[in-house]
Amino acid sequence: MKYSARTMEYYEKMKNIGDFDENLKNVGTGIVGSPLCGDVMKLQLLFGENNIITDAKYKVFGCVSAIASMELATTLLKGMSVEKALEMENENIADSLELSDIKRHCSVLAKEAIEAAIKDYLAKKNNKPHTITVTENAAQKLKELVREHGGVGILISVLSGGCSGIDYSLSYEEGDGSKKTKIEVAGISFFYDPEIELLIKGISIDFTENNFGHGFVVTNKNHKGCENCTCGRNR
Repeated sequence: MKYSARTMEYYEKMKNIGDFDENLKNVGTGIVGSPLCGDVMKLQLLFGENNIITDAKYKVFGCVSAIASMELATTLLKGMSVEKALEMENENIADSLELSDIKRHCSVLAKEAIEAAIKDYLAKKNNKPHTITVTENAAQKLKELVREHGGVGILISVLSGGCSGIDYSLSYEEGDGSKKTKIEVAGISFFYDPEIELLIKGISIDFTENNFGHGFVVTNKNHKGCENCTCGRNR
């Protein structure tokens, strides 16, 4: 596929690739996209006084347009306030890079990554870290299952997912969970591997039951898929 000269210019720069310590309170981290879709973006913003972005780093698994979109976005974000950063539209990125219609979704992902990183930073600043939310129905059912099974808690795993977003799996934690991160929510012990920490933050677990069946529904509004994605078909 042929890319514009502007896209190639930012793709070849890649000056802002890297990462910060995500545990720092003045660092906001956002991850958007889906491995199966083909484009995953990780954006980290470093904030200074008065909520000014002093530096920005990114990592991308994806196409040329995705990398160029993040390179341009991180370049523009430096020196911006939270308010100004949130005002940045995906059209600003798409038009500047002269992205084709089939690749404009990369600029949408970049916009979503900005929003997710700022949300993470503000949550840390206000001492309201993202956590797991469990509805009353789900909590009751999970407690029953853990008691029946005799395990130590519930293991949360991340699947590859698709263009609709990340898929999650719930199972029993068979071991002692000592090598995993543990969170207590609604009287239930949840375990997950430390490397998927960012993908776990913000998930909501519900239990639904209707005429078609029953089961747990795990969603995460912080991690969106690609709407109208065509990147898997046009690289």
